[in-house]
Amino acid sequence: MYRGGYYEEQNNLIFIPILIVIGGTILYYVMDYLKPIPHSLSQETIEKSDFLKKQKAVVYFSTTSDQDVGGDGLGLTVFIDRKNQAKSFSSKGLELNNLAVSSQNDLLLVDSEKMRLIGSSYKEFDLKKPQYMGEQTGYIPKKQLFFSLFNTGFDKQNQYTYTLSYGNKSGFKETTIPFYINATGIGQDRILLLTTQSVQEENSPMMIQDVTFSSGKMKLAAQAELKIEGKNEIEAFSSILSDADYYYVVLKVSESEHEENSKLVMQRIDKNSDEQKTFLMDSYKKEKDSTSSIPYNIKNSSHLYKGIIYYIDGNGTIMTFDTKTTKINKKFKLEQVDKEGKKHHEESFFNGNSLFMLRYDPKSAEKYLIETYSLSSGKKVTESRIKGLAEILNSTQTHDVFSYDFRMLN
Repeated sequence: MYRGGYYEEQNNLIFIPILIVIGGTILYYVMDYLKPIPHSLSQETIEKSDFLKKQKAVVYFSTTSDQDVGGDGLGLTVFIDRKNQAKSFSSKGLELNNLAVSSQNDLLLVDSEKMRLIGSSYKEFDLKKPQYMGEQTGYIPKKQLFFSLFNTGFDKQNQYTYTLSYGNKSGFKETTIPFYINATGIGQDRILLLTTQSVQEENSPMMIQDVTFSSGKMKLAAQAELKIEGKNEIEAFSSILSDADYYYVVLKVSESEHEENSKLVMQRIDKNSDEQKTFLMDSYKKEKDSTSSIPYNIKNSSHLYKGIIYYIDGNGTIMTFDTKTTKINKKFKLEQVDKEGKKHHEESFFNGNSLFMLRYDPKSAEKYLIETYSLSSGKKVTESRIKGLAEILNSTQTHDVFSYDFRMLN
């Protein structure tokens, strides 16, 4: 007897639940992707003149540049108010971007397409063309100028370049820096750069350079060539600091023929004579020790306060360099540092006699907190649990975001 119709009917009955399960799964992921980020801030809210006055800290997160180029980038500026509640403002992404605050407590937010000034009044400016990787954003007090450096990459002449955008609420100008930038620093009236002449040439010289501004124009001038004895690979582990007499920068120096042998040094450059001296801060015999020592944020790893340079490594150790005596000490260590060196968006920020840390605590309900340490005593003086930050970050699972800056406000 022919029973084909019966089997087809039975197969259809089996296939329908499978379709329901598959369809439900797809719908779940679509809804999860479209789910709004919790604790979100609107454009209207951040434009209010009193908005920043109510905030005590800000953290910047972004996707990497490859996602942004593909149109799927995401930038999150998370504000933490005085009640420790986190709320986020969404924008385009910008890898390696950071934040800048003026002497008047205006805040510059930068993404791949716009520059936004938030504070007593709101202004925004479009970049001339999209940028996908930041380098340094800051404020130059004596010139009352904000700036943002973008890593533009090779130009049509195969020259490595950076785009520099600088200005204020009156508007921004753009120009080009024709070198590879290894480290940056911000002075009272200038930007400091550690540059490589040509990244395509082995052992190409590294130079300390000044970026100054006069009559609205930028001027770039070489100050000194970096001098490290031996054949070494050099990586900046701090920003460039300076006082009346010297430039200072923390470097990781690895022997070219024995990369497992590396050391952490303070390089001091005399501003007048170009005389240089290298001071050993630490040494590493294993690559894993060298890797775990990478700072939480290289741009925020060093701080000059009352003649003492403070430096924090990735293991939570705070070292000091006395600029008068040149003595180096291991001052103190953060509490409860992850022994495996995992950093869950943890960040550092120095101000005056204080070190502020954005920390992760897997055992707490809030997961994230801000700790304050006294630099003079080495003691933790306060901690604040942050409400809502873990929820915000958990909602971005379809975007792989990373923390790139943290700072206290007001």
